[in-house]
Amino acid sequence: MKQVATAVAPSPRRVGVAEAKSKLSEVLRDASKGPTIIHNRGRDLAVLLAIEEYEHLLAEHPGGPGTGGAFLRRVDAVKRRHGGGIEGFEPARMTLQPVDPFARRRAPKA
Repeated sequence: MKQVATAVAPSPRRVGVAEAKSKLSEVLRDASKGPTIIHNRGRDLAVLLAIEEYEHLLAEHPGGPGTGGAFLRRVDAVKRRHGGGIEGFEPARMTLQPVDPFARRRAPKA
């Protein structure tokens, strides 16, 4: 019977903030081998990924939070909730009275 080798993802490397700061070059190089979790006082703070892995995550979720598409979907939802948009909206006209910013300086001296 033929055995098939399956690739097992290595567990992510874990480093403390102080170690990540002191060995930044090494931590960055290791990011290409797999994710690195940065922790501080027992709490996970961040994950360092290789750029290829990050781009792969973005490709899987193109309309994720923080993107233009997500913003436009939220705008559409607000428009639907409030009657469909700005068609027919006419704001009140404003009358502006320009004021000379130097008028006080030019006042005649008594």
